[in-house]
Amino acid sequence: MRRFVLSCSVFAAACIVASRVQASTRPTDDMCSQPKMKTDKWQSRDEAGGLTLLVPPGFVSNGSNGDTHRYVNGEHRSIITGSGSGTGLLRYHDVGETGECETVIAGRRVTMTMYHWVVEDPGLSASGNAGPQFAAVARFYATGELREVFVALISNAPSDVKYFRQLFWTVSFPGSPASEVAAAATPATLVSATPAATTDAAAAPAAAAAPACDPVSVPGLPAADAVLDSSVVRMLIASAAPIPKGYELMALQFAGSGELSGMSVAQSDLPEASQRELSSVIATNLKPHDAHAPSTFLLRIDSSDTGLRYAVLPMSGCTH
Repeated sequence: MRRFVLSCSVFAAACIVASRVQASTRPTDDMCSQPKMKTDKWQSRDEAGGLTLLVPPGFVSNGSNGDTHRYVNGEHRSIITGSGSGTGLLRYHDVGETGECETVIAGRRVTMTMYHWVVEDPGLSASGNAGPQFAAVARFYATGELREVFVALISNAPSDVKYFRQLFWTVSFPGSPASEVAAAATPATLVSATPAATTDAAAAPAAAAAPACDPVSVPGLPAADAVLDSSVVRMLIASAAPIPKGYELMALQFAGSGELSGMSVAQSDLPEASQRELSSVIATNLKPHDAHAPSTFLLRIDSSDTGLRYAVLPMSGCTH
């Protein structure tokens, strides 16, 4: 009887996680798909919580209130950054949530939430600010020693919110694993086959897009099954959107306490939606970090007709 109750509990927990994965990957006009806008003329700004971002031309500082800092472009566009989740900005009675998705930016788990509301002028008093308002709020969750912070983009035109969403991908933090990957290796050295990998299906072929090479020998590099609970991942993936053939290299970074302090997609040939799906389910099913293992390394996931298989590679990539 006790074993039956325990099994039911595990099944219920798995269902809850699976529903979250499905919710985090539902379509939201591609707000969680990284755009490719040139930002060479954007200005770097340091904000609360160690956050650094690039501000587009035309936006100027409009003052601070504690950790909260506002930039404006005319009367109807604004960028706001600060500590916390950012939901305190939306103190309106009729604010509606129009969509939500989850991604990873600068090694941090991020929830992107879209909102809509209508501003009404008092009777017989035209302010020029009445009308619909649209917002996207990126919530960067706390990790390691870095506290939770947010970046919000608000406009009276929904096209502005979508057009300027590159803003969220300019965010960086001290020690972001993505920057370490870029400095440690070129794309040619990061792409590799999966030698000595843990597999969900015997003899699963590697993705054709990845040229073969051998991993650099690094003392203490953990085995894939010591990093990830692949059986739970397999179950959750089976209940979500199918992962097409391809590969993904995820950069993982762990704090001294053993907690995950950063995660980012270093390289992948998978669609954006599949990358987000894998990132979401991988992040919630990592095993406790071995204190004797390196604090940063790459986890490679290969997807084929027979399932997923995994390999751990050093942050420096691999050599032929």
